[in-house]
Amino acid sequence: MAKNDIVRSMRKFVFQLIILVTALVLIINALYMFMTWLITEITSIEDVYLRAEFQFLSTLVIVLFLLITIFAVMYRRRKRELTTLSESIGKVANGDFSARITYSNRDSMAHVYRNFNKMSTELESVQVLRKDFINSFSHEFKTPIASINGFASLLLEKELPREDQRTYLKIIQEESERLSHLTSNTILLSKLSSQRIVSDMERYDLGEQLRQCAIILSHEWLQKQQTFSGEFPSIDWVGNRELMKHLWINLISNAVKYTPEGGEISVELSRQNDLIAVTVRDTGKGMDEATLSHLFDPYYQGDHSHSAPGLGLGLSISKQIVDLCNGRIQVNSKINEGSEFIVHLPDTHAFPVSKR
Repeated sequence: MAKNDIVRSMRKFVFQLIILVTALVLIINALYMFMTWLITEITSIEDVYLRAEFQFLSTLVIVLFLLITIFAVMYRRRKRELTTLSESIGKVANGDFSARITYSNRDSMAHVYRNFNKMSTELESVQVLRKDFINSFSHEFKTPIASINGFASLLLEKELPREDQRTYLKIIQEESERLSHLTSNTILLSKLSSQRIVSDMERYDLGEQLRQCAIILSHEWLQKQQTFSGEFPSIDWVGNRELMKHLWINLISNAVKYTPEGGEISVELSRQNDLIAVTVRDTGKGMDEATLSHLFDPYYQGDHSHSAPGLGLGLSISKQIVDLCNGRIQVNSKINEGSEFIVHLPDTHAFPVSKR
């Protein structure tokens, strides 16, 4: 439970306690006055001590009865609340992360139920992510390993023509590179997750770096006959050159990957007040709200058919890099209308960054 929830709960409890005590004092006073009138006017008891005794005892009996009734109601209510919570916790403990508690904001344990529902939602999301990771991991790693093993066995067992040998060796090489790439990305993500500062910083031309990244990936968008356009003005940037190169290649290659043949891709670098903005647009298939909500989760793939290569690490790594640079990444996308990734970075002229 968060600290604010505890403070709010204590304030609510103290307020309810003050109301209860005040109500009891008023009730006792009213009962005593009523019993005084009843015994004095109706029973006509003349002895002062006997009359006072009857007033006190009768008032005490009624107050005890009221207190027992109130505590019984409160006990049953609290027992029902705790039973509901206990049963829901039991469901989660048994792996049912879909458990939710229906409550009203007036309930005394509303904040507890709210946090429980939030916890269940997060655990359910983690479970979905874990299943997706297992499916992605097994698919992406098992497929190249099976290919390497199969073609290596063919090369060992049969006398094949030289052309077939070259074809099989090329496949083995490509699958080995794919495994190496996946392994490197997994290690890089793990490293970035624990990293707090950017090291090996230097001043360089960000526009030139973006132009070079576009050239590196040119064979991919030319192969798909895509139209590529870019605006790369000369802007100085202080940062880790290799990390930033990884960021731009991830974003541009994603745009190429998810844009069909004949589509359009654009990359634009600009200054916006005290920020540097890099915008990568495409006319690809776009993304729905469910995909957007998990876009930067490690190992998440919106394409559950695994028809596109990758392990769902590229955008997670990109987000980590942007965060390390004290920037932010914005995504706009609609189904069948394409996507737009905008990276906002602090302008190092406006905010000088010392080399490390």
